[in-house]
Order: sequence, then C-alpha cells, then structure tokens
Amino acid sequence: MMENNIFLFKPKSELTAEGNLNNFILKCKKLNAFGVDQWDENLWADHKGVRKVTARFSTNTKPSTSYSFEPLSLPYRDFAKAYIKYAYSYKPVTNLQRHFEALRVLEEALLEVNGTADILGLDGTVLTNIDSIFRKRISNSEGLNKAGYQMELILKFCRENHFTPNIPEWSNPFRKVKLVAISVSEEGKKHRAEKLPSDEVMMQVAKLFHDAPNLGVEAEYFTAVMALLMVAPSRCSEVLSLPLNCLVWEETRAGEMKLGIRWVPAKNGKEGVKWVPTVMTDVVTQAVERLERIGEPARKAAKFAEANPNKFMRHEYCITPENFSDATPLTVQQFNAAMELNLARFTMNAPTPKWLISLLKENDGTINYKALGKYQYESFVKKFKNFPYIDNAKHIKVSEALLLHRENEYHKDFSPRPFSFGLPTVNAVNDRFSDKGHTGKSSLFAKHGISSFDGSKILIASHDARRWLSTKAERGGMDELTLANWAGRAKVSDNAKYDYRTEKEKSDESALVLFGNDMTPLDKINMNIPVSFEDIGKDLVGSAIVTELGICEHDFAMLPCQRDGDCETCKELVCIKGMDSSLQQLKKREIQVASQLSKSQQSHKMGVFGADRWVSAQGWRLTHIRTKIKILEDENTPNGTPVRIPEEYDPSPIKDALISKGLSADIQPQPTESITIKTEELALNNDASDLFDIMEGL
Repeated sequence: MMENNIFLFKPKSELTAEGNLNNFILKCKKLNAFGVDQWDENLWADHKGVRKVTARFSTNTKPSTSYSFEPLSLPYRDFAKAYIKYAYSYKPVTNLQRHFEALRVLEEALLEVNGTADILGLDGTVLTNIDSIFRKRISNSEGLNKAGYQMELILKFCRENHFTPNIPEWSNPFRKVKLVAISVSEEGKKHRAEKLPSDEVMMQVAKLFHDAPNLGVEAEYFTAVMALLMVAPSRCSEVLSLPLNCLVWEETRAGEMKLGIRWVPAKNGKEGVKWVPTVMTDVVTQAVERLERIGEPARKAAKFAEANPNKFMRHEYCITPENFSDATPLTVQQFNAAMELNLARFTMNAPTPKWLISLLKENDGTINYKALGKYQYESFVKKFKNFPYIDNAKHIKVSEALLLHRENEYHKDFSPRPFSFGLPTVNAVNDRFSDKGHTGKSSLFAKHGISSFDGSKILIASHDARRWLSTKAERGGMDELTLANWAGRAKVSDNAKYDYRTEKEKSDESALVLFGNDMTPLDKINMNIPVSFEDIGKDLVGSAIVTELGICEHDFAMLPCQRDGDCETCKELVCIKGMDSSLQQLKKREIQVASQLSKSQQSHKMGVFGADRWVSAQGWRLTHIRTKIKILEDENTPNGTPVRIPEEYDPSPIKDALISKGLSADIQPQPTESITIKTEELALNNDASDLFDIMEGL
C-alpha cells in the first residue's frame, strides 16, 4: 500500500445510511493520499514515480477546462472526494480519468432525477438514466467500457457499505473492446500498420544517433534517450528516472562480461536489471556517456540546491565581486549577468517579467541575490515532489539523475541557464521524433533534412520503440515469460498488446510449435499430438497407439492383436526414451517377474514337475524387460529415441526353427551405434548360466 494510514472501512449495522456515509467521509479526510490539508481544494495533485497524478472534482453540467471549472455539487462532492482518497490509497494509479468520468455521470444522473446531488438519493430510477448519460458524454467504446467498470465498482461500494443498501445491482452494459493490436479484422491490420514502425524508420533513428555529435547537443541528448528505449521494450517515463550509476557489468557462466541497466519499471513491473544485447553494448555505453556529459552542469546546480536551500548559486557569468553580500541590491547589469537576461532597466510593467515585478514589489523596487535565491529554489524544486529525490522510494537524488539538464539547454535563441536543472517530459522527447505539426516544433528529422526513402516524413513516438522491440522478440521466438520480464511488464498477458505480427506470422508459428519438423515422438506424446508410424520408423500411413508402456506399432487394419495385451515381450511395442510412465511400469514389472522367476527356480531345484518351463518363460520375459530398461536408462540414448529389443537378442520363432535345422535364415544383426549392450549385464544375479542356457536353447 502507498499510504501508511490506510484503513478498511466497515459499516456499522446500528447506524443509518447517513451515519455510515458521514463516518466514511470523516475517516477518509485523514488519509495521506493527495495530502491531509487539501480537502477543501477541488484540484488535487500527487506524484507516482515521475508522473503527476491529478484529481479534478469538476462537474459535467457546466463547461470546464483543466484550469477553469465548476466543482461537483454538494453534498455529493464530499462523497466523491472521500471515494477518490480511499480508492487511490488502496490502488495508486497514474490516471484517474475513468474514475472521474463515472463520478461525474453519477452526479448528473442524480441531478436529473432528484434535482439535487446526494449519494443518499441513489435509487433504481437514477440507475436507469446512467446508460444514456454515459453514451452522451463518452463516444469511445473503450472509454465507455472502462468508465462503466468504474461505475460498477462505485455502486457496489455504496451498496455493500450501506450508504444505499437497497439499490439494485448494476452491471457494466458496455462490452470490453477487443484489442485492435490482436484483431484479425481490417481495422486490426490497419492499426498494426500504423503503430508498428518499419525497420527503415528504426534504422534512420540509429543513423541519427550515429551522426548526432555533428548535429548539436539537442540531437546528441534526445537520440541518446531513444537509443536507451531501443535496447529493451521500455516506457519513456522509466528512462526519465534512471540514475547516473545505472550500468552494471556481470560475468556470465561462459566467463564473458555482460552489460545491463538497473531499471525500475512503471505499472507494477518487477524491478531489476535489463540486460543489453551484446550488439548494443557500445551504443548503450556511448548514450550514457553523452547524457552524463550534457547533464553535468545541471547536476552541479541540483547538488548546490540540495546543500543550500533558498540560496542563489553564483556562476561563472556573474560579475559581482567574491565578497558581494546576498542582501546588497543588484544593478541591472549584475542582474542580467546572473539571470542570463537582457533588461534595460527595472520597471513595474512589461517587458519586465511578471515574476520579477512581483519580486521588486516585495523588495521595495530592488532585487538581490537573497530574493533571487529563494525564487529560483522554489521554481526548480517544485518540479520534484520528493525533492531532493526524483522517485517515491527516495532512492535516487535529483543531482544523480542521468537525464537531468539545464533550462534552455536546447533553445535555439537562448543560452542554457547555469544555475538551473530539470527533467524532460515524455512530450518533449516525442516532439523531437514526431513532426505532426500540433506543437509548432520541428522534429530532429525535419531539422536535419532526413526523410524516408520515398520522401515521406518520419513519424515515431517514444512508445513505438517498445512495440517494435516486442514484435521483434515475438518473431525471434522469445518465450512469453522472458519477454514480459525483459519489458518490465507486471503480467505475461500484457505481451499481446505489443505483439504486432501479422495473422500469418502467428499461425505459422503455431504450426511450427505443434508440428515442427524436428519434433520427436516424445514431444508429440507430451503435447498430446498423434504419433505417426513414420515417427517410429515404420513404413505405414496412419497413427500409432500410445500406451502406458510405449507405442504400439501394430497395424490393426490388417489383423487384430494376437498377444491379447501382453505387450512386455511383443516385438511391436516401441518404448520411447524420456517417457516416464514407460520406464516406471517396466521397473514395476521387473520386480514382479523377478520374484516369480525366483520361486520357479526354487521349485525347479526341488524337482517340481513343469517348473523348468516356468523358469524358461519367466527368464525370457525378465530378459526383455531388463534389456529395455537398460537401453532407456543409457545416457547415450537421446530423449525421444524409439527403443526396440535388438533383433540379435530376439529372433523370431521361424528364424530360430530354420537355424536349428542348419538352414540359412539370413539374420543380419542391427546394433545401434549409440548403444552397446553386454548380454552378461542382463543376467540375473546368481543365475547367469541358466539364462544363457535358456537363450541358446530357444
């Protein structure tokens, strides 16, 4: 949980609905989420990692913007604030948009039916208006589904906590939209074509990184950021929080040094090391070196701010003497040198900046280092919620952030301010690679005259690298768990959102997995795929029968089984190395037959009539079983190998009869190259001579 004062609200049966609601609101006011002193404000802010989370309690009933809006009506507003605090404390998210869409629709429905917005007035009539208001306010199918889901949670919460215990159940009527990325429709094809950058575009990014040292500091910085995004599937916000010492080297089992990046994924991904592909090692080290060099002055300024709160950092362009007091008024020239400005004089109106006018009013028309220091410290520190740290866990200081840079670092008209520091936004990164015209800024491609081979503009967002790498990994056969860990995803199922392969690629991969050319009989048995006669070396068309002992290669279309299920000594039983049930059953039968043979041998020694026949039969059976066990346990036998009794150890009765009459049967032994079986190893402990006599007499 994010907050240390979180509680699980439980209604009291002796209280009325109003009493339970008031109790809930009073408890939520004390939660730390969004601050304990912000209750009366209607615009809250918090930070999750480097991302700002906003809670704006505005109504749908009046026009509004992010900065100017009419708040939700009372007393409904207090319930909405309590619910947001409570829900966010249990599950901090980076975006509360869908929560507020549901809350605003619910307020609107209450006003339409009751004329007042009070959660205690929620009833079945109000619920009937929710669907139509949703459709009026949200046109996107995915948005309707997600906001509807939040509405379902809110109504369930009100019912279970006895605020409105008698309202009927309301289920989200808006169906979940199928992921366009995996859809086989025309829309899915179009979506994949638009979202997945081509290899040509990604190679243009690589070329821009290569040429960046000759193109200026802006190209160096932002191509280095993009290079880190092209190492492993990542979010741009994750790169923004990398520390200076993010690189780690470890020795592999082969004795080679492998480079990795310490990484903290967003959206509940597992923190760890993202290993860098060997071919990208030089690129990563070069990118980190560039970012270290460019951000060094900004980290110096941040370190000064950490050690000297509210104090102005005097820099190389300051023209005041060394012993100049912080309280002494500055001349216009001294002020311009300190602030990298070019004012003619101090005035209380334009073109004097508003912030400076405010400072001049506070200091009787003068300005000094003390006032500048306080202003600068507050203006830069407010960008970081947990200053001097950039992360909620307070592990990485601002002065240790890899991507830190100065104000105006990449401005074409103004010089970087030496006392400044800050981190770029995701939009700032995207603006350098996607020249869409909505920002009025040109991308690095446009600035340096780089276009596609067909002359079209190159448009690529920071998130496109994540899609491209994920799809490449899928095409390369990376398993789903490894890919999810590599990309820093909380769930393996999230891989599907970034899999932009065509339907043909996916179907071909499925066919390869199911019916690959190099699959052994064991692979097919484990995957419940039919084993053909060809798989076990028999020239027949059709599928063999898999049994607990192995595979029966008898052609039942020709003749029913003549052995009545006595498979242990059957020539048409093929055992498969690696098939556990086969080996276990054979070992079990070995113990049973050995015990029976021992009794038969004792009876034979005592002269029991017919016992010699049992010794012969059981010895022969045990020899078959142990021969198969020996081959299946042999380390030289690869898994999946079909195993039969070698022909020289198991001649057919016809061949044996021919040999006994001195006729040629053209018996050609077929020993396997990988297995050598010594007949003496197959004998019983104290009865080897008996067994050899049996085998020679058959």
